[in-house]
Amino acid sequence: MNEKKYLLGGIPATLLAMAAAFVMASSADLRAAVGMSIVILVATLLSSLVITALSRVIPKPVRLPANLLIITGFVSLSNMLMQAFFPAAVNLLGVHLAALAACPVLFKEADEADEHGETLTVRSALITAVFLSAVMIVCALIRETLGNATIWGQPIAFLEPVKIPILSGVYGGYLIMAILMAVIQAVAAPRKKKSEEVGK
Repeated sequence: MNEKKYLLGGIPATLLAMAAAFVMASSADLRAAVGMSIVILVATLLSSLVITALSRVIPKPVRLPANLLIITGFVSLSNMLMQAFFPAAVNLLGVHLAALAACPVLFKEADEADEHGETLTVRSALITAVFLSAVMIVCALIRETLGNATIWGQPIAFLEPVKIPILSGVYGGYLIMAILMAVIQAVAAPRKKKSEEVGK
């Protein structure tokens, strides 16, 4: 597989579709988005490293449960660190933080970790984590400021009269994410087309 295609394949459409619920649930408040971004970055990078290192000794029939244990371990570790140093984000995320262990994006990286070199796997994991984090943080900035008239939990007085409460709810989360996804797709489409033409 072409290295660039592997690193960028699935961004943005596939990744956003796979992580839609987590992006939506984590983007109502900037603190929650930052907290979830940290957990995704740590869990994705460390699980990819460990799974890549162990891929030659883990038999294929038990690879899925082994990957699940590794991912769950790093998500749990991140959860404990967050509870110690960033409890506000843990309270905001609630069950979604624990459910991250079953996120399809983490399994995508884990599943591909044994098919590519360690360096390529880590780079892919980093790109995936940074991309999802950026989308969550942008969504959170829009939803919290325009939906709640706050930023990092602090009120913004001049936005209070014009806030749009629906943006802070579930529908608002999917609406903002859909708009962002459309913008990203529009920006990425010419580059993807050019890359495909060069590859022919």
